[in-house]
Amino acid sequence: MTNNEQKSAFFINSLLVGMILVGTFNTLVYKYQNTTIIDGVTFIHPYMQALCMFVGEATCLVFYFIFQMKAEKDPNKEDGGFKILAIPALFDGITSSLQHVALNFIPSSIYQMLRGGLMIVTAAFSKFVLKKKLSNQQQFGILLAILGIFIVGLSNFLFRKTTTDDFSWEIKLISIALIIVSLFTQAAQYIFEEKLFQQYNYHVFYVVGVEGMWGLLYFGIVMPILNFIPCNFKEGCVFRNGQGYWECTDVFFQQLGADVWLTVSVVMGIFSIALFNIFGVNVTKYVSALTRTVVDTIRTILIWGIGLIVTATTSRVWENTSKWANLMELVGFALLVFGNLIYKEMLKIKFLQNKKQVLMEEQ
Repeated sequence: MTNNEQKSAFFINSLLVGMILVGTFNTLVYKYQNTTIIDGVTFIHPYMQALCMFVGEATCLVFYFIFQMKAEKDPNKEDGGFKILAIPALFDGITSSLQHVALNFIPSSIYQMLRGGLMIVTAAFSKFVLKKKLSNQQQFGILLAILGIFIVGLSNFLFRKTTTDDFSWEIKLISIALIIVSLFTQAAQYIFEEKLFQQYNYHVFYVVGVEGMWGLLYFGIVMPILNFIPCNFKEGCVFRNGQGYWECTDVFFQQLGADVWLTVSVVMGIFSIALFNIFGVNVTKYVSALTRTVVDTIRTILIWGIGLIVTATTSRVWENTSKWANLMELVGFALLVFGNLIYKEMLKIKFLQNKKQVLMEEQ
């Protein structure tokens, strides 16, 4: 009996809903941080944000030992160790750093459009690495979801409002390239984790916690270096005494000390990313890595809606308020939802199903 057969439908659906809600909250927290200005200086600390993410993940290891959690024992699998988890942690660190950098300079809708490509990369990895076969219905669902995300992103290009503080096209193109690279490292992390669960007995809290510890080790080595490497770009550098650097840990804490709500958002980001990873790794363990990427796209709808409310009621600009842009985004989101429902076979299309499956359902 497989893992997902042992778990009830209620448990699986709870994981999916939890992943969407907590993921939405986590993204909004980072959007708040990236649009906060302290004494005329924008809060730009992608590497410290990635480090905080690993702090959140590492807290899971504390709960694992305090409550003496035990992995489900499958006699056909060996007990998993901690060294091999350094590999997905490395992929996670690279992905988070690249995406946190890019999110400072491009609209969230463009980011979500590009993240839609994660389904393609993960599906390809699932097929060639895990030797999984995707049904015609699943492939159609993925294509619909990708088309929906593409329309959402396209709306921002067609109905984009240029402002005086808008970032240059050079930095935006670099940001897009960084996200495309991150799709491969993120897909590699998800597929590697799924393969580990197929071969070893692991508790989810142990996996998330140990990956967090490895991530802290990586950034403990890299962070001091980033604090002293000069950054000579016009945008994206953190400035200390008039000199730009890739990261300035002291400036990070100075800005936190100057704004209590910014500090609260960082703390909430640490705990929400821990929960998000717990839900996500559970989905990988009991369903699949590809389902994790497909379901994750649904939170785009909540992020978009809340972003419009924030833009309309505050001085923070999170989304495009053009009515034509919103109409296009609504069409894109509809395709995104239907694509997910079709992929999960909650909506079944008979001509895309094989004949044996259709006959079994009709009997």
